[in-house]
Amino acid sequence: MRVIPTILFSLFTVALIVLVTMQQLRGNLDFIFGSPPLKIGELVYDFDPATVARIHILNHDGTQATIVKKGAAWVLEEPWQDYADSRVIRSIIDFASRLQIEDVIKRDDVDELEKFGLRRSRIEIQLFDQSGEAMCHFKMGRYTAWRGFDPNIELEDPTQKPPSFPTLVIRPAEDDKKDHLYICSDFANPALRTIPIRDFFTGGLRLFRDHQLFYLSPAAAAEITLKEKNSEITLQRPSLEKNAEWSISKPFELSANPDKLKQLLNGLAQITASQVLDENALNLPDPLPENIDHSISIRYFLPDGTLSPPVTAIFYPSETEEATAAPVLISEGSDKKRSAILMVPQGTGSLLASLPRSVNDLRSRTTTSLQVKQVQTLSISDFTGRSLDLSLERDPHERAQRWQVQTKDPSDSSNPNHSYHGPANEFQVTRLFEALFKDEVTGFTNDASTDPKTYGLHQPIRRIKIKLSDGSLAHFVIGEKLLPQFYARRADRGRPFEISEEAYQAALQGLPHRELSLVSQPPPEGSATPSGLDLLGLDRPKVTTFNDVTIHLGQVSTRSFFVNQLDENGKHSPHVIEISSESLNKMPLESYHWRSVRLWNMNRFEINGLIIKKSNEPPLELTHNFYTQVWTATQGGKDVTALLNPNKADKLLKKLTDIEVQHWIGPIADEAAFRLAEPNLEISVLVEDIDEEGIEQGKIRRELRLAEVVSGRTNGLYYGRTSENPNYFLLDSATFQRLALEILEK
Repeated sequence: MRVIPTILFSLFTVALIVLVTMQQLRGNLDFIFGSPPLKIGELVYDFDPATVARIHILNHDGTQATIVKKGAAWVLEEPWQDYADSRVIRSIIDFASRLQIEDVIKRDDVDELEKFGLRRSRIEIQLFDQSGEAMCHFKMGRYTAWRGFDPNIELEDPTQKPPSFPTLVIRPAEDDKKDHLYICSDFANPALRTIPIRDFFTGGLRLFRDHQLFYLSPAAAAEITLKEKNSEITLQRPSLEKNAEWSISKPFELSANPDKLKQLLNGLAQITASQVLDENALNLPDPLPENIDHSISIRYFLPDGTLSPPVTAIFYPSETEEATAAPVLISEGSDKKRSAILMVPQGTGSLLASLPRSVNDLRSRTTTSLQVKQVQTLSISDFTGRSLDLSLERDPHERAQRWQVQTKDPSDSSNPNHSYHGPANEFQVTRLFEALFKDEVTGFTNDASTDPKTYGLHQPIRRIKIKLSDGSLAHFVIGEKLLPQFYARRADRGRPFEISEEAYQAALQGLPHRELSLVSQPPPEGSATPSGLDLLGLDRPKVTTFNDVTIHLGQVSTRSFFVNQLDENGKHSPHVIEISSESLNKMPLESYHWRSVRLWNMNRFEINGLIIKKSNEPPLELTHNFYTQVWTATQGGKDVTALLNPNKADKLLKKLTDIEVQHWIGPIADEAAFRLAEPNLEISVLVEDIDEEGIEQGKIRRELRLAEVVSGRTNGLYYGRTSENPNYFLLDSATFQRLALEILEK
């Protein structure tokens, strides 16, 4: 009878020993009692997304994929030998690393896995690191009715709802996790994807093939070549450094337009194929020049500083005129090509159609093709000897760099204001820099010029020399030429058209021309006879007929301005551009344009008296002692010191010493002279004259006159002039009101 208990006790002891041993070996007894579930709010997996090197996928339709990281690229090994779409791959890795648990279900409580999408519609994903070690292995089931919101997402617009996707059923395949199903949030990085994760797995994994035109970002390009049947453009830059500028090296050496380069690079990065086909899906001819439409090649910087072989997108013509996509092959170097055909959207409104692809689109469209930040000094001169020199110098009072200017006008040397040396007028500096470094040129006249006389460049009206921060010198000349312009209009109220000389000559000879077809179209119903015909030479026209329609022809000569850059030896370059007269007007050489906006240079302690005369009021005479701060006032022969508000008088004195003009308008201004003959406000400032040895020499009287530009309340500006400066100026109404301050108490 005692044998049975002994046997049972022995078995219990053995079982206990086994359990203790397994606990020590495994660390847990989950294989017997089942693993405990992960908690709500935890992540199913904890790994570094950057360490993923291999991905295995079994899709719900039976297709399988193996994706491997090779260098910076993700490559499909099956079901295709092709590049994988990095955005899709990064989205899957990001998804797996952020599986946050919202609910837990025991596997034993589930009768049919099919109800949870874990049978026929399941998607199985495995991630491995570089050593081949498994990082996660799970099956993805169906969506649930819940939605998950990423609590860490930051939106630019806080009033906008954050993106959300339905939660999914996830069943881990690891032994220590497979006893439970987890309802997990689908947190998406908006920069990677804007669709639910399962949408990537439709269509037999075809979305896994790279749909981008270039796998590596064009932002890392060293060289871009655009080829068409009759043209080839090459753009390049010396490095990936932020200040490395793009330039055009072919067909001419030209500066590139930064905005257009940015548009080109962004466009190339965003072009996406609507469909990726197997390479045998279309019977495309060999990529010979006569068989293709155009091509775009990119070479990248390699780590050793050399350039990669070109990666070329070869665009074939569309199969039909109605087709909305063109077939594209991608070649890498001379002996490798991508095993796919990309169907790239084309036509009006497509990204491809919006790419800048001509020389004149991509070249710099400014006068100098330089930037303000490159400028150290700048000088401009003309054939009369007038000149200005701009230099960036440190202002000790403002503790900052400021533009200083020195002007000279030998033709007006008798005028004490013929030259100026001091702080440059910031408004005028801005206008000059707009003309040289910002405003678009009128046109690119000639890129193979051999005769400067054709454009008046042999006798330039402006010479511009710019010393750059790297020590180099840029030298430009501006020429002027009278050139003919041709106009035509239908005789019966037709609006004028500018036409080419070729069309003008054809019309005179009674020959057909396409431009004349547009001119001969009937005017709109009820249209009036256009005005200003005398400016176009159409007030006394030459008369001809075209398609039985009477045509009037006009010709006028217009002043045109051309710019050419000289080389380091002072010889003309072949590139000639045309600028507008407005741009030339922003480069004045008269000294008054460049004067500082500060009206005069005097300090409060120098002023010991004021005489203020307003319209229809007797003059108010003030004396002031800076050291005792005592004011006295007389008006109409009476002492009115008791009525004087000293605080307001101090404000007036302060404003007088720091007046800034709105704009200098020069010594010849008839309207200003007429208005200032009877000014609205006249202030005489009495300043103590002190010689170089500090000895007082008496008082100097400086006069300021101000008058309305337009009479009445609508006036916003005032004409002004001082006694020691012959140049008129404009003053804003706010400054005038401070100078016209009523300082006597009524």
